[in-house]
Amino acid sequence: MDTKEYIESGVLEAYWMGELGEEEMVAVDRLAEANEEIREELERLRKTITRYAQTTGKRPDPAVLSHVFMDIEEDSAPDRAQKVQKGRGSFGVSKPFPVWSIAASFLLLVSIGFNFYFLSELQQSREEVQAMTQEKDLLADQVKTTGEQLDYERLRIAHFLNEDNIHIRMDGSELSPRSFANVFWNKKTNAVFISVDNLPEPPHGHQYQLWAIKVGHEDPVDAGIFDHNELVQELKVIRGDVTAFAVTLEKEGGTQQASVEKTFVKGFLKKS
Repeated sequence: MDTKEYIESGVLEAYWMGELGEEEMVAVDRLAEANEEIREELERLRKTITRYAQTTGKRPDPAVLSHVFMDIEEDSAPDRAQKVQKGRGSFGVSKPFPVWSIAASFLLLVSIGFNFYFLSELQQSREEVQAMTQEKDLLADQVKTTGEQLDYERLRIAHFLNEDNIHIRMDGSELSPRSFANVFWNKKTNAVFISVDNLPEPPHGHQYQLWAIKVGHEDPVDAGIFDHNELVQELKVIRGDVTAFAVTLEKEGGTQQASVEKTFVKGFLKKS
């Protein structure tokens, strides 16, 4: 068998993978000492295997790892040197690729492989924990939002069902056609509640204010300022003959004089 056929036979690959017997490995060492092409091919294969492990992070085959450890133990035995020396025959020089160097190379691959593997596992675990935390926070926010909506609906329903309450729906004006809100005016206590349903975000430094329009009063009566982000809110007590309620946009803190031109919603009491 010529050099080219020998190189292509797969023996050199088996050498680095630890699949050859001791006598076969000694034979490869002899040929490498005597043949420069074989020696260069062995070195090329060693570099290729090392680069592959560094770039892929593949975990080594447990069988290979076991074989490496066996080789290390055998290499430390007293008669190991004698066996290798007999196998060399008359060459009388140290073999360029001793078994301990093979073991060291594979241990390097083992270390690199496990480092890549556990680093990848750690990163994946961190990402999974982060995703679970985000999902938990999202669910908590959804539960909170749902709970607030349920509380709001219960409160609205309670006001609608309260026979002492007069319900006034306030629809949007030309200034804000899609806006609307609901007012509940208690006939016994005269307490006023507003349900904020759809009002746009007020500009900075401004706030919405509720007004009661009463018979015999030229100007609307202040019924209280409110936060458009809160849902059902109790405002002021309004007594007297009220015919309508309206909401205007005023400067933050409210005013005693309604800005009628800034009316967003308005609703009239039904005639009994």
